Amino acid sequence: MKKLFYIKLASASLMLATVFSSCLKDDGRSIDFASNKPVVDFALTANAKQLTTATISGTAATSSLNAQIVASAPRDLTSPTAVTVIVDQAAMTTKYGTTYTLLPASVYTIAGSLTVNIVPGIVERVAPVLPIVGTPVTLPTSLGYVSFTVNGPALKTLQTANPTVTYMLPLTISSATGNDAIVDQFKTLFFKIVVGP
Repeated sequence: MKKLFYIKLASASLMLATVFSSCLKDDGRSIDFASNKPVVDFALTANAKQLTTATISGTAATSSLNAQIVASAPRDLTSPTAVTVIVDQAAMTTKYGTTYTLLPASVYTIAGSLTVNIVPGIVERVAPVLPIVGTPVTLPTSLGYVSFTVNGPALKTLQTANPTVTYMLPLTISSATGNDAIVDQFKTLFFKIVVGP
């Protein structure tokens, strides 16, 4: 009886040793993250805030509306990454239907360009450091932004004339070039525009 017990114990031990040692030899599933391409997205969207409220002053002549862009990579970038953003009414219509109205182009202008060159350097995933509404700041490497100048009094006049309308400015990253960068699923940011005091 003892002999049978030892045979079973030895067989079970041998089987377990074989199973666990085979796991140690399996290197076909390792992932080389260092070879991943840089990813470009909106910082707010990547932090699960695809719909962001931007309160624009109704009395200030102009207010700056800013959207921060992040280039993330497993290694430092050695050359600039050009990121192009578009005002994307189609994305707004697809996601929100008729709940929102596109912010009229008559009340805002593009400050600078909708193509941003993100400078090379140390890549770091950071929380948004740029104010949504307010004066843009100088950003560190791997970050960029697009900015709009909104005419507060003109927007307030529109809002007063149409109090049931809620305006939106939908932005989508349409392309990224340089460093083999790719645009990921966090490429669209919706600004819900609210008129403040």
